[in-house]
Amino acid sequence: MAALGWAAVSAHADDASMQRLLTDYLRTQAPLDGDVDVSVTMPRVNMPACHNPRPFLPGRNPRIAGNITVGVQCPGDRPATRYFQARVTVIADYYVAARDLMPGDVLGMGDIRREQGDLSRLPANIATSADRLLGMSVSRRVAAGRPLGESMVRQPLAIKRGELVRVVAVGPGFSITTEGKALNAAPLGGDVRVSTQEGSIVIGRSTNENTVTITR
Repeated sequence: MAALGWAAVSAHADDASMQRLLTDYLRTQAPLDGDVDVSVTMPRVNMPACHNPRPFLPGRNPRIAGNITVGVQCPGDRPATRYFQARVTVIADYYVAARDLMPGDVLGMGDIRREQGDLSRLPANIATSADRLLGMSVSRRVAAGRPLGESMVRQPLAIKRGELVRVVAVGPGFSITTEGKALNAAPLGGDVRVSTQEGSIVIGRSTNENTVTITR
């Protein structure tokens, strides 16, 4: 009877150690900027001991917020891989639209507003840093007060399709300038196909507003 009681206590302690291990692991994987709370649910039935636990997150680039699954590899033990359910709450800053935004608007400080809340209740790609938004171009209509996701913005266009652009070809000892029509839109640093005045199609890189540079 005493031996049975010791075994039960030992198994319970092992579960508690596993719970602490997974809690600490998930804290290290959660976003750095924010107040993180982790709750790991252990199975009601005690599992066999895992002597060399190696926690991991299933899937590719999983989101560390909300209800998630965390795995543990137990080399040499059975079962060798085990899964646990956890709840990760991250209270952190995020950004919303300070006014109604239209496609093409370039974001400044007056266009965004900082809020604070549980990231697990917000879209996965929510912007948590103003640096990810400022100077970016809005890609869709966004109502005032709506959380801003990184998928809602993009690099502003330096070249618009169909507009007249300056084409500069540079190389060792020469520089040639002409004009042409952009056949596609591109952000700064993007590739642009241009139909030149001479009737040829060239490909260069957007190096400035309305300027395409070809390096030879």
